[in-house]
Amino acid sequence: MAHPLIDALPGFPVKISAVLPSLDKAWADEGEEAARASQMNLVLMFGANVSPEDAQARFDEAIRFAQRYPCRLVILAARPAAEAAAALEAKVNVLCFFDPSRRGKRCCEALMLAHGAPTAELESLVSTWLEGDLPVNVWAHGVTVDEFKPWLAWTSRCRRVVADRSLVGDEFFKLSFPNPKSVRDLAVARCLPVRQALGQYLAAHAPAELVRGLRSVTVNYGTGLRGEAAGILEWMRGCLTHCAGLSRSHLAAEFATTPQPPPGDNLDAEWVYADGARFSWEHADKGTRAIITFTRSRQSAPVTQRVALMAAPEALSEAVFF
Repeated sequence: MAHPLIDALPGFPVKISAVLPSLDKAWADEGEEAARASQMNLVLMFGANVSPEDAQARFDEAIRFAQRYPCRLVILAARPAAEAAAALEAKVNVLCFFDPSRRGKRCCEALMLAHGAPTAELESLVSTWLEGDLPVNVWAHGVTVDEFKPWLAWTSRCRRVVADRSLVGDEFFKLSFPNPKSVRDLAVARCLPVRQALGQYLAAHAPAELVRGLRSVTVNYGTGLRGEAAGILEWMRGCLTHCAGLSRSHLAAEFATTPQPPPGDNLDAEWVYADGARFSWEHADKGTRAIITFTRSRQSAPVTQRVALMAAPEALSEAVFF
């Protein structure tokens, strides 16, 4: 039974036994002008409910990532539980592009596999597809907790396991990973420019000024931004806890997220102080503009920042390398 994701993604169908020989042939056909210098393996896992359109978009993002950081891309497309016994289905593709800095071609190789229930034999097959002696990074997209559980032990060999909390939810990150420190949240990575810009503003204020009398910190989020809100809230908690330590203050604030941003905002944060002071951060214009207001600031007028969330390839880079 043909898998809709494998059908939708570009490449040439091959027998499982012919995947690696087909890859060698594809490189030979590209000729000597095609540069190949992989730095890592990237395993992109799709859950059974991922649509072909969604898979194509994520595949394109992975290819853009691979153009910047050459890697072998392995796509794993899970089948629904009702098709657990279906035969494996594979595709191979080598995508080349012109690299001005090297004045030649660089190519990205992609191996695709549709599979049923994970087994030891399937894990072994995937392992043979990876380039040996290179780091392995996993990007789990649209994968449920039950779909990922059989792969947990296998991830012990992975440098990073990346997932998007806004898509997979909190339960994914509560799984018993062999190496919890390897797990990264793509939603948090996307917010790096926001944290940097907001951090620069806050750094201009004395730590005691930020925490004195602080009663509550609330981050409100729009549709599909729950992971970003959770990441920003934890970042604020960490910053304020550090400020409390520096100023020898007691931090008794309550921290919370709610799915109720003001109209027009994607994300919104508000700090409330016992003396009536307020800190407000509003991220609007589809996530490209932020407005900060802090009544304790020497500059009482609102401050506008032009800052956007990272695009997927850049956020994936942040999650993989940091």
